[in-house]
Amino acid sequence: MKMYRLLMRSWPLVAGIGVLVMAARAMPRAEMAGIEACGLGLPPDAPGFAQQKEQRALEEKKNGFLRVCESNLQRYSITFLPLVLATRGLDFEPVDLRGTPFARLESLGGRSETVSGTVSRLYRGFRTPEGQALTVFEHDMSADGSSMWRDPKDEPERVNGLPARLVVMQTGSGRAVSVLSWRQGRRYYEIWLGANAARDPMRARLFDLASALPASVASCPNEPPPKRVTIGPDGFPVDEPMPATLTTAQMEASSGKRSCK
Repeated sequence: MKMYRLLMRSWPLVAGIGVLVMAARAMPRAEMAGIEACGLGLPPDAPGFAQQKEQRALEEKKNGFLRVCESNLQRYSITFLPLVLATRGLDFEPVDLRGTPFARLESLGGRSETVSGTVSRLYRGFRTPEGQALTVFEHDMSADGSSMWRDPKDEPERVNGLPARLVVMQTGSGRAVSVLSWRQGRRYYEIWLGANAARDPMRARLFDLASALPASVASCPNEPPPKRVTIGPDGFPVDEPMPATLTTAQMEASSGKRSCK
């Protein structure tokens, strides 16, 4: 059985990972509409995947959010460090939040993350005046050479004209997390809000915050463009065969080294 075709070569390893198509096969506790679902769901090549996806879409359309169990929200809880420590040694320039609405929020610190030996991810935490937790995650894919793909049908929203996706999850106890994600060039973003932002005015405020982020600058502006993704008949990327020989650049990437010239 092929690995779940996740659309991204690597992803955050610590708790606090964003909305993903995962490479795991954790089974959901229940897939009927109105019932909390646990785990990561079925992979695309498993029996019942299409039915599961349809049931979740109906649930989201009915309620405006997905019903999940408490464990599904654990990944959005991060222990932050002082920002001066979290940003030390970054291999990319994070967007400057000074002069944006984020500068008026209480800072909770940050946390960086490494991909293939490159410190290319940063989480910055905040608290809103209402006491809600808010996290800004950014990943400079040009710094570590990774790439990603998402089905355009899964990105019906827009952030500054760019395709985006909003996923709202809520548990039976009422705890909720809303995740807005999009990509600007080679920079991937997520904003997590510890509240149900399915409807206005909360929804509009979340999009306003996203739109206020300044444009990013890629760490490797002259890197070769990522390979075009080939989509199979099932609507997912086709796995590329391993080449018989590797180029110097491919060997550097596999060893965690990456030159940016």
